[in-house]
This record gives sequence, C-alpha cells and structure tokens, in this order.
Amino acid sequence: MRLPRTALFGGAFNPIHEGHLALARFLTRRLSLDRIVFVPTGRPPHRLLPGDPGCAHRREMVERVIRNQAGWEVSDFECRSEGVSYTLNTVEALFPDLKPWLILGADAFEGFSGWFEVGRLLDRVHLLVVARPGRTIGGVREAYRKLLPLGLPELQAFWEGPDWRDERLALSLVRILDPGDPGKERFLAFVHAGTPDISSTSVRDSLSAWSRGINPPGNILPAMVKSYIVEKGLYGISFRNQS
Repeated sequence: MRLPRTALFGGAFNPIHEGHLALARFLTRRLSLDRIVFVPTGRPPHRLLPGDPGCAHRREMVERVIRNQAGWEVSDFECRSEGVSYTLNTVEALFPDLKPWLILGADAFEGFSGWFEVGRLLDRVHLLVVARPGRTIGGVREAYRKLLPLGLPELQAFWEGPDWRDERLALSLVRILDPGDPGKERFLAFVHAGTPDISSTSVRDSLSAWSRGINPPGNILPAMVKSYIVEKGLYGISFRNQS
C-alpha cells in the first residue's frame, strides 16, 4: 500500500501563522509527503474574509515563509481566478493527473457535504481531516455519514473502534476499495497533530491590539510575516506601531 505523497493545503491564510506551519511540518513527517501546495483562497463561496488585505498579500506572506522549505510551494491559482473559488476547480487545474490529499480542518469537514460538486471532488482527492480544538470527533463522524449517499462505505466497525477517537495515536487511516473497480482506492485520514492552538482570528486580534500600542504578537507569527505586515501596513499596522 503506497500512500499519496502530495497534499493540497488550502485556506485563507489571513495571515499564515505558526499553527499552519506546525501542521504542515507534522504532515510532511508523519505521511512522508514529498510536496505540499499551499493555495490561498481567492473568493470563498460561503464566507467573507474579515480584514482581508487581499489575496495577493496573503499569497506573498505564504511565499516568503515557505520558500526555503523543500517540497513546499504556493500557488496563486485562486488569486488569479475570476469569480468564486471552488476547490474542485483548483484540484482539476493544479493536479490534472494526480489525486492529492486534501487537508481539511474538522470545522471545514463538518460542512464538506455542502461543497460545490462534492461528489466529483471526492473522486479527485483523498481526505485528510485534522482535529481542531473545540470540535468534537463525533461531529467528524456525523459529517462523514452525510457523504454516504455519494458512495462512501458505512465504516461502522471503524467508528465503533477506539483508534479514530484516541488522540494519542496521532493518525488513523482508512483505505477504501471500490468494489466495482479493485484497482481504484481512496484514503481517509483523521489526524491529531498536537500543533499549537492558534487561529487566524486570534492572530488578527493580536495585530489589532498591536495597532493600538499594545504588545506585538509573540511567537504565533513567523518573523518574516510580521515584517511584511509592518512593511505593507496591513491589518492596521505601520512602522509607527513597530516595537
């Protein structure tokens, strides 16, 4: 059994922070990934991006912080695309002949069944669901069950077993074979990465406080991202705020 070695890491990255990077490092190591493609969201279909400095700035921050990491790259596909950004379109454009892991936080996975052309998307990716603080594993199970009408198996024995619930195991992996095509397989992974509990919302709150003269963000932001924010005056920060 050979696991996929490429992953798509999409998200607002508003801004990219140490939690994102810690997760990417964990997945690179734990799944022996050769390649992670970071894709900053262009225009998401279901939400607005609070305080968005623009996709070009978010992409540049990702580029600066990952450029020296072997196997990591950033795509501006969604930044360049017109209209709403749909993950299916991104996957088909960036991986026409490849089926990558799709990295999803548990919060995103809970709404996954409502994504654009989700049935087609399931045929194009392997799902990698990452536990998030405040989200129950039970919510992940219920989100999976919403996908059963799209051809995924019940996996009752898996849900009743201890592995997927045990946070000490870090990674639970399911291999799903297509009974109609024995050569076709898909993987479903549930990950407890143990990475820092950082959200982009908390980072922006910290930046907002900094703009009012309160202490700058600590180790939640990479130094080069912080420097770029100051340089470009993003999130209300300028050189006069710098300390």
